[in-house]
Amino acid sequence: MKDDTELCNVVYGVLKTHIQFGVYHYGHTLPKMEHAAGSFFVSLDTIRRAYLRLQKDGYITISQNVGSVVIKDYSEQQIEDNVQLFFSQRKNALIDLSKSIGPLTGHAQWLGLKNAPAKMLNSTHLSDADHTYPPVFAFDYIMTAYASLGNDLFLRLLWQIFTFFEAPFFSTPENPWHMSVVTEYAPRSLEFCLKKDWDSLRRSIRSAQDSISLSLCRFYEERITMPGPSQEIPFTWSPYKKASQICYSLAMDLLTSISRGQYPADTFLPSLSQLSKERNVSVSTVRRALSLLNGVGATKSFKRIGTKVLSYKETAKNCDFTKPAVRKRMLDMAKSLQILALSCREVSEITISSLDTNAIQDCQERLSGLKDRQQYELITYATLDLLRQYSPYEAVRTVYTELLQQLFWGYTLYSIWKRSDDKKKLYISCFETFSRSLEEADAVRFSEKLEELLMHEFHFTISKLVQSGIKEAEELLIPDH
Repeated sequence: MKDDTELCNVVYGVLKTHIQFGVYHYGHTLPKMEHAAGSFFVSLDTIRRAYLRLQKDGYITISQNVGSVVIKDYSEQQIEDNVQLFFSQRKNALIDLSKSIGPLTGHAQWLGLKNAPAKMLNSTHLSDADHTYPPVFAFDYIMTAYASLGNDLFLRLLWQIFTFFEAPFFSTPENPWHMSVVTEYAPRSLEFCLKKDWDSLRRSIRSAQDSISLSLCRFYEERITMPGPSQEIPFTWSPYKKASQICYSLAMDLLTSISRGQYPADTFLPSLSQLSKERNVSVSTVRRALSLLNGVGATKSFKRIGTKVLSYKETAKNCDFTKPAVRKRMLDMAKSLQILALSCREVSEITISSLDTNAIQDCQERLSGLKDRQQYELITYATLDLLRQYSPYEAVRTVYTELLQQLFWGYTLYSIWKRSDDKKKLYISCFETFSRSLEEADAVRFSEKLEELLMHEFHFTISKLVQSGIKEAEELLIPDH
């Protein structure tokens, strides 16, 4: 088990890197904890734990009068060695992530800025004539945009990208995109927002994100000479705040198995003790996971008998939307669907364009399998799963894997979709378009139809959650069809 949260671990890693890179030399004082908490968008308690860990590992001392003082004394050669080692260990992951940021976040950033309240943008706007901004200005400004989406799950993803990808470069004199992003893109795009020039804003976002990848590749060519290890450090992300919430992961695994027919309707799941042994978790963890499955209507537990898998017809009436854990998981599903809806078009276009003949044939066969089984209601998941598998970028595959798992929390809605004739007509229409687009290698038409489908699913999901009493779903920004 990891102690506390992933947030504490990441904050610790970034601050340690700043010290190792010489941003804070021996005798320098780290920012006050209150200021650091604001900069990292985390609680004061998380920052305090990170600082205490730095003290325990011998990087700083903490005193009430002086503050947090660096006691590690690195020579210039040691600092250079630290920089070389750090970036050589992450080369492929960083370059891959630089190419993934645009497809994953570009449209969402544009929509977020377009819908950000004017007072938020005006408060971000600095009136310096020479536009001399601190490095974190661009991140603060972009986070202001994403905040208008109402999606804290997306903010956690962005925070992870920032700490893995951008924060380390603020520690290097050769910051590869300080000029293009911080001093050019941020103030220019802010002006477009204030003028409501949305077309120019879209072009500015795309140009800035393209320049990030080019700048990073140039940084590696000109600056990093140390060869990378055989096993590099990958980019990872978990949608859960706490690494300790393994009951959610277990519930998700079981729900996925149920959805795929491993545990058919009207059969019983393995016993508590058997699941505990198979999954190497405690019986209490299994019990909490099964309680969650009961709450979303996928199963029903009977005393001294076991936990029965329910049919689609029974799911909706057995879902308990009053349970806080169920409501939270349903909201996670809606938030994941929003991210997918905002990113799918560009991710899809890039992915479909990259497919070779064998991959296209595999995609066609997998979609045809839905037709053969008359499971058109699975077209959304099946198509997104193709993107998860075949995206040319590892970071996209990582993020889509996590987001697709969250969609299973909407299991109770499947019975509603399955009963709707209008939904079935939509799914058949999408299936035909996807099949024809793959046959003709038309990535643009495929992507446009997928975005249309995802936007429809997102609108439908929000309306059903609100009708079920989950009013928090209204806080998610709903794009126009």
